[in-house]
This record gives sequence, structure tokens and C-alpha cells, in this order.
Amino acid sequence: TNLDAWNVDPNAGVWVINEQKELCPVKGGPSLFTRQRYCDYVLEMDFKVAPGKKSNSGVFIRDHSTGDPVNTGMEIQILDDAAYGAKWDSMNANGALYGLVRPAVSASSPLGEWNRFRITANDALILVELNGKEIVKADLNLWTTPRKNPDGAGNKFPHAIGSLPREGFIGLQNYGGVAVWFRNIRLKPLSDRKPQYTGKEPI
Repeated sequence: TNLDAWNVDPNAGVWVINEQKELCPVKGGPSLFTRQRYCDYVLEMDFKVAPGKKSNSGVFIRDHSTGDPVNTGMEIQILDDAAYGAKWDSMNANGALYGLVRPAVSASSPLGEWNRFRITANDALILVELNGKEIVKADLNLWTTPRKNPDGAGNKFPHAIGSLPREGFIGLQNYGGVAVWFRNIRLKPLSDRKPQYTGKEPI
């Protein structure tokens, strides 16, 4: 119903809440990040992409620095797979833990229909459920080497994912203003653990 929880310039006209109470970017500009940092939680939301728009976005979790969200946190991908030639089980497919874990099952709704994310971040455990199906399960303790996944495959990230702070900002990606909509965003803390950093510290 409002942007109070988000660190956003309301006069920039980049992120808006439309008449249907949907949160969306209406032009290119910054991604949207929470004012607060969070540790352990369940995050739920609905999202929708439009056919024919090359929709591309993502949910950033545990981002240490909003200035470098891709390399200092993790992204759950939102994508029109067909428009990008991505198979449902690609590392960049809709619902993937981008570059780290591919979806285990195909669970995306048809383009133009709403999807439901339930994302759990609980210490080392990351779970992603898409439309009621568990598609990603990751133990961050297994990521011990920069630019490498536990199975030995390479990734592009300069830091060992398992060594990043297990806290941070939550974000919604603005990919050049392409079409994506969000609604019913809810967060439930899972522990009393409090953030230890501000995001200004070197990673």
C-alpha cells in the first residue's frame, strides 16, 4: 500500500504503486532496496511478467552493499525464459538462485499470470518455493571458494558465497524498466539474530 519500507526517492517516478496496488518500475533507474537489513526470514510475494516484453528482474537477498548487489548477495531470478532462450532448468532461469543453483522442477506460471515466491533464508539454508513447489535448496556452507560452485563448476562471483555476511538488504531488481509487477510482499523473521553491519563496510 506504500513505499515506507523501501529506500526510494518518491519523486523520481521510477517505482510506483499502481491503481491495482501492484508495485512496479515504470522506467529505467535504480533497483529497490529495503531500508532495513534482515538476517533469517521467510519472504513471500507474488510477481508477474508480461509476454513479449523481455521481462527480466530478480529478488536480491542478503545484499551487503546496494551499490554492488550482484556480487555481495544473492539473486533469485525472475525471467521470461522463452524470450531469453533459457531452459527451465538453466542457471539463469525463472526461479533459479542466479549462477548458483538451477531450478529442480519446472514450476513457472504461464506468461502474464501471477507467480508466488516463498523464499527462506535461515542461517546457511536457502530455500526457494515457486507456486508451491520447492525448486531450490542450498547449503551456503558448501560454497567455500570464490568463482566456484560445490560441484566444481565455475561461477562469476568474486567472493565465496558461503563466506558472505548472512544478513543484508532485500531488493527488487529494475532491469532497465522492463515490465514486472509485485504484490502481497510479506516478511516473517525466523530468529532474534540482529544485523551486525550497515552495508558500508568493505565486503
